[in-house]
Amino acid sequence: MALLFVGAGGATTFSLARNPVPPAPVPPRLVNDYANILQQEAWGFERVLQAFNDSTSNQITIVTLNDLGGYSASQMAFEIGERWGVGNAKYDNGVVILIKPRNDYGAGEVFIAPGYGLEAVLPDAVCKRIIDDEMIPYFRQGEYAEGILAALQVIMPLAAGEISVKEYMPQDEVAIALALIFAIIAVALVVFAVAVVAAKNKNNKNNGGGSGGQDVNRGLRMAVLGTLLSMGNASGGSRSSGGGFGGGGFGGFGGGSFGGGGAGGRF
Repeated sequence: MALLFVGAGGATTFSLARNPVPPAPVPPRLVNDYANILQQEAWGFERVLQAFNDSTSNQITIVTLNDLGGYSASQMAFEIGERWGVGNAKYDNGVVILIKPRNDYGAGEVFIAPGYGLEAVLPDAVCKRIIDDEMIPYFRQGEYAEGILAALQVIMPLAAGEISVKEYMPQDEVAIALALIFAIIAVALVVFAVAVVAAKNKNNKNNGGGSGGQDVNRGLRMAVLGTLLSMGNASGGSRSSGGGFGGGGFGGFGGGSFGGGGAGGRF
């Protein structure tokens, strides 16, 4: 619904319908944590993404929202990318990472939308794998910063050309066969280990419940995240209203376009 007002300056139309797409942030920033799921980690990510933008011209923006306002995650991500102009207008090299946490408004959702210029290095299948393998396992535990970090550790090298799609998703038969063999061996070892542990620790089920491999992996990721936070804290800057961060060196979005590529997932 819209109302038409006529005044000395001419006719102006005002829409009464609420547009759920947030306006481009002022001052411009790459991390927009409207759902407040990152807190201080957002500043570390902001500094890293600013540096990545400066060195490659690729713009990756992270947007978290508590409610998608009736939009699908894909529609919201594309609208943000187009309306904000994420990426360079000449190269269309922007990426929107949209996250809606699991809350009273519904299930958690995530979508990765690459601009036209990055669809070749971030095709739908790669985006889907990043979401399913790198992000959602952490998101299900409420560890949003770690899930984002894991995704960026793949997206940034792909966008910069440091690794190829094939290196991230090997498709040759030898690789698949080797992976299958290792998977079978791994399953057999896990079954054997579980049987041994169960036999030795019948009365101590609650002792040493964590997985050593997972603990080491989590420790490595948190060490990297700590470095990001150190970079952010050393740069100064203060939190601004609306879940974002001001005081950085990001000059603004460049007018990139999006063609509907990418993938999403729910958790």
